[in-house]
Amino acid sequence: MTELSRINAPSAFAAMIAKDRAFRGIGPAKAAALDARFGSELRAALESRDPAVAELVGDEAAVAAFAAVQAKAAEADVLEWLTGCGALEAVGIPAALKIARCWGHDGLSALQANPYLLTAFLAWPVVDRFAQSLGGAPDDSRRAVAVVEALLYRRLDANHTATWPSYVAQGVEGLIGATGVCAERAIDLAVTQGAVVAFESWLQPSGAAAMEAFLANRLTALSNEAPVVDLLVRPITDSELADAIADYERSLPYRATERQRAAIALAFRFRLSVLAGYAGSGKTTSLRGICEVAERFGRQPVLMALSGRAAQRMSESTGRRAMTIARFLKDFRSERSALTNVSIVVIDEGSMLDLPTLWRIVKALGKASLVLVGDPAQLPPIGFGLTFHVLCEHPGAPKTVLDRVMRQSADSGIPSIAEAIRHGREPTLSAFTGREDGVSFIDCKEDDALDCIREVGLRLRADGMNRDAMQIVAAVKAGPAGITAINTVFHRMRRKLKPTVPLFPGRPDIAESDPVIWTRNDHERGLMNGSMGRVDRIDGGTVHATIDGTSQQLSATDGQFLELAYAISVHKSQGSQWPIIIIPVFQNRLLDRTLLYTAITRASRQVILLGDPHALQKAIVKPSRALERALTLKLRMAEAHNNTTQKQMGSKRWAR
Repeated sequence: MTELSRINAPSAFAAMIAKDRAFRGIGPAKAAALDARFGSELRAALESRDPAVAELVGDEAAVAAFAAVQAKAAEADVLEWLTGCGALEAVGIPAALKIARCWGHDGLSALQANPYLLTAFLAWPVVDRFAQSLGGAPDDSRRAVAVVEALLYRRLDANHTATWPSYVAQGVEGLIGATGVCAERAIDLAVTQGAVVAFESWLQPSGAAAMEAFLANRLTALSNEAPVVDLLVRPITDSELADAIADYERSLPYRATERQRAAIALAFRFRLSVLAGYAGSGKTTSLRGICEVAERFGRQPVLMALSGRAAQRMSESTGRRAMTIARFLKDFRSERSALTNVSIVVIDEGSMLDLPTLWRIVKALGKASLVLVGDPAQLPPIGFGLTFHVLCEHPGAPKTVLDRVMRQSADSGIPSIAEAIRHGREPTLSAFTGREDGVSFIDCKEDDALDCIREVGLRLRADGMNRDAMQIVAAVKAGPAGITAINTVFHRMRRKLKPTVPLFPGRPDIAESDPVIWTRNDHERGLMNGSMGRVDRIDGGTVHATIDGTSQQLSATDGQFLELAYAISVHKSQGSQWPIIIIPVFQNRLLDRTLLYTAITRASRQVILLGDPHALQKAIVKPSRALERALTLKLRMAEAHNNTTQKQMGSKRWAR
């Protein structure tokens, strides 16, 4: 019997109350105790306010649970329906909980009327089998629409927000063939019913299309609007702004460049501004200047970044509080945080912003201004879409580009090497001799890479570096020098030293003290895909971890969203920085100059490249394709910009 086949309704409901914050005071351990006591009658026990509940969880938690079970009845109904239909085994508890939360009060009736709605959450074969088991016909129009959506979601999983109709037509034929509606008819139905949006020569999932359309219009408007003023927030004159920037510059140990000064000024001229800068170009000087000038005129800089490490670096470099974007959005939803025209939202590591994240931020912006700071040469975001890179290329976006390596930033030698790689020039690298600022290279075979990494680590530890100062960053998971192999070996080494250390429930590959990385967005807990931390303590079924600097209590169901982080992917390293980075370099499909540039700039003091010198040379010389994503944001922004320009020209003609 498999683990999935043992899943039943009570365990699903217990998982629900363990994860839902409405059931205050009930975590995994207490939920398991309730499940063991009441079994399939657990929901009924809560609804009837059974006194035995309080005996197990305490009076306060019991009162909260009695109220929560009424509020969450619709979600529980969805779980019960999935179980009754025999779908829970295929769906899995985490996906079932997500489905229940998403659909809310209308969930059960909507899913009963059209089980193909599950396409948004599950793989097409699972949904199709399930729907047909409930009586769906092969030529059902709902099936035709759903298969088109499934193909677009598949592309979305590959980070593309737009797809060619020919690709969709071919995919429809491949998935349902002659048994279903013809491909052209399926596409027409999907567009007519609003499940899919046709824009110019592209097809898009309706959600992604709506996000790109909203951002195109709103970002264009912000690019043409001055900061909002009123009786309390007065406008800043050109002379006042120039004086404030000059005063800030006098506090610096070096003279700011004209572009650094322009970047500061731009933040107070438009509600949207973009500060694009390459490694070592002095973005931090402008970023700190924006904060200084803002506070001088009574504005409030609201600093944030996607990852906890990036927020921490932002705080250290500006001397001001910075938060993760997840924390800001969570506080905004709970009405603990609100932006006004006094606020200037400044987001660092802007290249990491995927489409949904920037959409959420702009939706929450209100009357505030927005400054996006980032490096356009870095890899695109982990999630779907492109935003910052599009704005950097868009002619209508107010922006400043810092493209010269500053002398004070070049001391480590890393920015100059990164600049050479960005331009496709092969740099001269020194040999590794231990702890020393700069970029070095070790020639080694792929089968010897793990031993080489271990020797490098031992040498650096002997030179006084602790484990948290070093991070291994690799291009791919597979292979002798891939992420999986590195993590497996280093985990086993730790287990060999401490064989009795507790293991994560259900994850024999993760133990106490192991570094870990979170792999999905969880805005409720303030965790993002790529949040990093360490397992602090394991007490039976409860795991205590510190992730992005915040204490988290995890359960066995969270294990599927964790990976070891002795080595992480270059994508997952974005937004973070360590004193020392170790990078295996061997031929693979992802290795190119953009990936190398991103990996190298994760280090503040030292980079050790090890591997095949020919693979390194080829990656640097070959043009990058990392930013080749299919999307419509660029087209939509051009359209919105042209419309705005035409309106402005019309207004000028009327004024004359």
